[in-house]
Amino acid sequence: METKQGTDLPSPYQLQRGSTLDHAKLLKFMQLTYQELFPEQSDFSHLKKTVSQYFSAKTPLWWIILEEDKLPSVSPVACLWMGTGIDQVTGDRYGHIFLIYVMPQHRRRGLATQLINQAKTWVISQGNHQLGLQVFDINQPALNLYDNLGFKTQSRFMFKSVQ
Repeated sequence: METKQGTDLPSPYQLQRGSTLDHAKLLKFMQLTYQELFPEQSDFSHLKKTVSQYFSAKTPLWWIILEEDKLPSVSPVACLWMGTGIDQVTGDRYGHIFLIYVMPQHRRRGLATQLINQAKTWVISQGNHQLGLQVFDINQPALNLYDNLGFKTQSRFMFKSVQ
């Protein structure tokens, strides 16, 4: 696994490229994200299907770990999962952030910003020119971060119950 100290990543953190063997870790981080945002819901078993269906070598994963945790069983403190999408207005491919999550005790240290910088680097390496993501309206800290980093709302994803 490739590990590097990001130039702007604060010590003692390191960026590490994930592998396609990281299904269980990715699923854990997805569950943490949804449990935090929707504490009244207890069943997130459907996330396992999402990971099984979409996680591959074409949807790369990065972890932020603590420098001293270089063992294979390392417990990451932050996660970035990427993929691609097609802009429905222009038809251009773009990099899409599927998941970005920082453990609560490691927040407000610039880790999410560095993961977004990693996302930009990957997007450029793929020959794309845009970076997109989806964020829940109730996630105000994430909305603030994305606003501060220059993301702009292009569309709204809306639902209506029909029962």
